[in-house]
Amino acid sequence: MTQRYLLTGAQGFIGRHMIPHLLFHSPQSTVLGVGRSPQQDFFFNYSLSCADRLVPAAVPGYLRTAFGPRYRYVPMDITSVEFSAKVRDFSPTKVIHLAAALRGFPDEFIFQSNVRSTASLLHAIRQSDVEMLLFASSGGVYGKQDNLPIEETAAVLPLEPYSRSKLVSEDLVRQFTLQSGVPTAIARIFNVLGPGQDELHFAGRIAGQLASILAHKKEPLVRVGPLSSSRDFLDVRDICCGLGVILESKRSGVYNVGSGLETNLGELLGVFLDAAGLKNVVKIETDTTRIDLIPRHVASISRLAAEGFARQYSLERSCREMLTYCARYLYDA
Repeated sequence: MTQRYLLTGAQGFIGRHMIPHLLFHSPQSTVLGVGRSPQQDFFFNYSLSCADRLVPAAVPGYLRTAFGPRYRYVPMDITSVEFSAKVRDFSPTKVIHLAAALRGFPDEFIFQSNVRSTASLLHAIRQSDVEMLLFASSGGVYGKQDNLPIEETAAVLPLEPYSRSKLVSEDLVRQFTLQSGVPTAIARIFNVLGPGQDELHFAGRIAGQLASILAHKKEPLVRVGPLSSSRDFLDVRDICCGLGVILESKRSGVYNVGSGLETNLGELLGVFLDAAGLKNVVKIETDTTRIDLIPRHVASISRLAAEGFARQYSLERSCREMLTYCARYLYDA
């Protein structure tokens, strides 16, 4: 069936992967991508460490495909007046809201930006013939939980501004659904990793440090925070498959998007060291002064699995491909 997908945050890490997923799995459809940054076909909108300098983060080769006339990107602030006009002209049938200010910005900016952008999007599509809205939220809205794995029905207890902004945005989305009748799904995405990931995330930082060691640009020392915490990691390509499954289901409600597997950070570091062949070479320096307010976090993905989702990328494969990415695009190895 022909669909017209509106995708916000199109040049973000998940957005870049979501575009080819939609075009491949819906070959008669068109995609309009929207984001604040100018169009960049070969780079993400952030930098990565390369020895003692920062370089633009290259888009992996598997994403460098010619999308043709079925994809168009428009650099635009979705809180602007012009955005509503653009939405009316495109008349989307399905909307995927990925745009968000991430951790690393000032707390107040993150909260206000994410809530305002969601409110603006909902206003823009209110008069459109949208068949389904998919809002990308975060597993962080659950905060610290005593009962694991975390079900979608668990109480929400966000502990930091990014997760709080997602929870407030979820409430806006629910109000929109009640008022408009548009079916809406909320995807609570857990911990993402994959080739080219930024260094705000644990996996991205480890991949960068090990790649620098392998390139003989850094001493064999890895600096990390506490390694006793556990998280639910899922490759960005599997994230996109999960979002696609939700879109195809046409069902409203909340879906956890994760692996359903609890991985200790020390265990993840070990997987990276094995993939790099540095298991008995690297010294680990741990910052014991940092405290993790959420020691354990893992999703129940039974609802998503019931719709047909199954993970394709193992943790070992993701780590190996992240190191390969760094070697190729940062150190020309």
